[in-house]
Amino acid sequence: MTIKEGISTMHKYQDRPMVSYESITLTDRATAHSNRHPSDSNRPTNRRGVTWNKEGKSAKKLKEFYKTHVYTFVDKDMNKAWVRIAGKEEEE
Repeated sequence: MTIKEGISTMHKYQDRPMVSYESITLTDRATAHSNRHPSDSNRPTNRRGVTWNKEGKSAKKLKEFYKTHVYTFVDKDMNKAWVRIAGKEEEE
């Protein structure tokens, strides 16, 4: 038995040329992945979900957003949007 070059379903994709991928080290690949997904907390999928015992990071960020923004009318066509409140500046 010989190993085929390319994917076995290539007859479906006649118009697409085969791409030769560059070899990259595992550490470089992990670094590039973490740069593409900065908010990934790297938890397994079976540990994700709703937790009822305490607030998470997203709930805390949402509370801060509600403190510094207000949902109001922005133009004469009665369109509404979130507007930042000018008096609540961050002091960092």
